[in-house]
Amino acid sequence: MTDTLTSTPIRTPAPPPLPPMSSAGFLRWERLRESREGGALARWITVVVAGASLAGLTAWRADAVTIASASHVWLAGTLAAFALTFMRTPFQIYWRKDAALLAQLPIGGTILFDGALRRCARAALAATLVAIVGAIPFVLLDADRVGAATRTLQAMPIAGDPVPRFTPLELFGTHAVLAVTLGLVAACFIPGISIYAASLVARSKNLLQVATAIGGAPAREPQGAATRPLTAPGMGSAGAVLGALPGFASSVVFVTVFLVAPALINAEAHVDPGPALGVVAGVSIALIVSLRQKAAATMGSILRDVSALDRQRLATLEIHPPTAIERGVAKLVGAAGLAYRKDARLMRRRYPMAYALGALAFIVLGIIAIAEPSEPAWLIATLSGVGLYAISLGRRLTRSPIELARLSSTLPISLALRRRAKIAWLVAWVAVFVAVPAVFAIARAT
Repeated sequence: MTDTLTSTPIRTPAPPPLPPMSSAGFLRWERLRESREGGALARWITVVVAGASLAGLTAWRADAVTIASASHVWLAGTLAAFALTFMRTPFQIYWRKDAALLAQLPIGGTILFDGALRRCARAALAATLVAIVGAIPFVLLDADRVGAATRTLQAMPIAGDPVPRFTPLELFGTHAVLAVTLGLVAACFIPGISIYAASLVARSKNLLQVATAIGGAPAREPQGAATRPLTAPGMGSAGAVLGALPGFASSVVFVTVFLVAPALINAEAHVDPGPALGVVAGVSIALIVSLRQKAAATMGSILRDVSALDRQRLATLEIHPPTAIERGVAKLVGAAGLAYRKDARLMRRRYPMAYALGALAFIVLGIIAIAEPSEPAWLIATLSGVGLYAISLGRRLTRSPIELARLSSTLPISLALRRRAKIAWLVAWVAVFVAVPAVFAIARAT
């Protein structure tokens, strides 16, 4: 545009750049977003219900069987709660709906890092509260029963100091200390390992190959081009980096818990629980402190690149047809078969971990059935963990990208049929991976 009198162009001044968001401003924005999304009350109600259920089960085992059995049940329930928290850690950091948006905003990497750490700490606090509430029945037990169950020698000495034993409060304290240590791991150690693994993927030179490796879709290569293996810096495939490192870290933590578990009831543990738990807590804090200085600067790249990989933006989609089992289920649900086939194909494509964890649960339940342990703690823990994961899968079935509610409402498929299809998928998943080995394991346990 020009001025008719001077014939000189009129330049519109460019808008000033957005100022970087402060840490306090980002915290206010997150709280506002969470208040609009809702669900905070439901989450804490879930914590209360889960803690009360674990407490009731612990009290029942202490009264009906032994205090040692109650401790085993408490440990199984606690590990199930923290296993779910560990698995949810990536969804608190980079597998989020707003990850790509946050990466494009003028927000510093340290602020993004601190925000992710706050979300992980809140999830860790919820699991810790479940475990501590579940251990409250130990305080209410009879002191003589607790002393008899936790003394280091069965025979009382004729003279000298009494046999070391726990009071009810000390018995509760040992369980609470383990719960707090696991909470520290869930708040610091596992998030640190997850962010480190994501930073390796974000620094990978060939982002297209990383995306196709995680998604399992083949990349279109130029004719005659040699296929090169996908690697992250110094590591194997990007998918292995994102999954194997947090999984290995979780395994190390659980093995440590198993080694110190006898000390919960004053029995001889395989390793000294004080130094072992102290090392776990110290490493967790040291890792997150050191990582904050190094990985926080690249947090924006981590959110942008890993969220792009997760959403398959750079991959060539290759959605396979339904399997034989899926075709059989589609026939059983009748008119809901079309919606079921869509859900089955997208879930297999979008959430392959559901099938990997389902296969793991099948193997674990089979091992429990064959081993026939005297305590049902591990059977309860496995079924509890699988049940919680099944609830998570049910929620994923109703959300994007599996279900686009606005688009689905325009199709000639009723809401009832869509719901029937999702229930059929969830029931089939439970039947294939859980029900068959669980029935065998329960029959052996009884």
